[in-house]
Amino acid sequence: MIILAPEKIKAVEKRANDAGLSYMRMMEKAGRGCAEYILKNHRSAQKAVILCGKGKNGGDGFVIARHLTAACKFVTVIKLFDAPSDLLSESRRELLSSDTEMLVFPADRTRAADAISKADIIVDAVFGIGFSGQLPADVKEVNRLCMRSDAVKTAIDLPSGLSANGISEDCFKADETLSMLCLKKEQVYKPFSSFCGKVTVIPIGIDISFTKGVFTLTPPELRERLPVRPFDSNKGTFGKAAIIAGSKNMPGAAIIAAKGAVSSGAGLVCVMYPDVCREIICSAVPECIHEPLLTDGNGMIDALEAETVANKTEKYGAVAFGCGLGTGNSGAVLLETLLRTYRGTLIIDADGINILAKHIDLLKNASCTVLLTPHPGEMSRLTGKTISEINADREHTAAEFAQKHNVYVLLKGANTVAASPSGEVFINTSGSTALSRGGSGDLLTGIATALTAEGAAPFDALMLAAFLHGRAGEIAGKRFTPYAATVQHITDCLPEAFLQLFEGQ
Repeated sequence: MIILAPEKIKAVEKRANDAGLSYMRMMEKAGRGCAEYILKNHRSAQKAVILCGKGKNGGDGFVIARHLTAACKFVTVIKLFDAPSDLLSESRRELLSSDTEMLVFPADRTRAADAISKADIIVDAVFGIGFSGQLPADVKEVNRLCMRSDAVKTAIDLPSGLSANGISEDCFKADETLSMLCLKKEQVYKPFSSFCGKVTVIPIGIDISFTKGVFTLTPPELRERLPVRPFDSNKGTFGKAAIIAGSKNMPGAAIIAAKGAVSSGAGLVCVMYPDVCREIICSAVPECIHEPLLTDGNGMIDALEAETVANKTEKYGAVAFGCGLGTGNSGAVLLETLLRTYRGTLIIDADGINILAKHIDLLKNASCTVLLTPHPGEMSRLTGKTISEINADREHTAAEFAQKHNVYVLLKGANTVAASPSGEVFINTSGSTALSRGGSGDLLTGIATALTAEGAAPFDALMLAAFLHGRAGEIAGKRFTPYAATVQHITDCLPEAFLQLFEGQ
């Protein structure tokens, strides 16, 4: 499902208007589509209240009111502003019949409050995507009345009081949101999405399937991107993954990443780590092939092993590099060798990214497909931007870096985003604060490595890994609370996350 910013929506609508699909027809299609949704999904609702603003969102509301009245519903329109600012919207108001009760707030405060208290469904068509700042006092008052009502609360495009810049006091809290044409960022990003409820896109007659840019996918759509697992198969069918990770002080990173890969379907998983960690890693992941390597004086894989690593990774379709590896010179030699010689897909995380940030030119001549999985701090080191700058525009930051360096980027955080070298950006919708702990990123790297080894395309692997990782975090958070859920708990919840994805949840 495509996500467009307000300025792009306006541009798309203008192009359609110039091509012959008038703004009036778009508004009529939008309003009729919303009314049809309400009539289909809320058949028992008899009393409807439509809150209308003075712009185009209010115009959609007037069209909805007209169609609900025609369907023999008892409809009350409450105008929140006396004077219209949009002549097209006012023309839709003039089409309302005398069967539709028309009130103005606050002039008709008592009657409006009574209608809201008795409503079966309340439709918020006050601001839509045109809101910013703080709500006017009258709108706050109406929203408070709505929140005390037992009616189903439906927002058109966005609940009044919600924008990408923040959540106003007394914001309308919707049970569902009907989004015109496409999804909006606020409907996907947390915590904004919690005010939108269930989101349904309403077509308005414009084809945007050709539009490239930001999008999200539903669980059924993601399920279609999972690698196929034929019945007549063996462990070789499902790919070989290698994890180059761990150091004397951080052997757990290699273990967590390996467990993530094992739990995500890779046929064979090999772990390469400093030999000083052999006992603890061998006992923790007995399912894996183990390749202990020489340890240097800093407790890392020795640089002397660079060519050995290069030779050993040739047979692996996907290789993860960096989890708990350390950032010394040995790591830099290993990474340079892999980027120069490896021909598969290389997933670089954690210390691997920190090393790369100091040697970014290594990407210019990479012989492999590169996937990076930074958190905002690591992205800051890669780009030179502050963490605040990155979080203010996560999609653009990820896409810009991916295109500039011809790599795939998974920028972690609340609503992880994935970007491809072609400029596409996926926003993940799953996740929980249970994931906010050390080792969580190592688990994500293991999942992505396994999916890539199994044959998923790089961008698909990142999208699937982000969703499954987030869903496992949600399950663990509910089962153990976000406070007590450990990375091991989250790993143990991966099978249920896969099951839910298979079931389209």
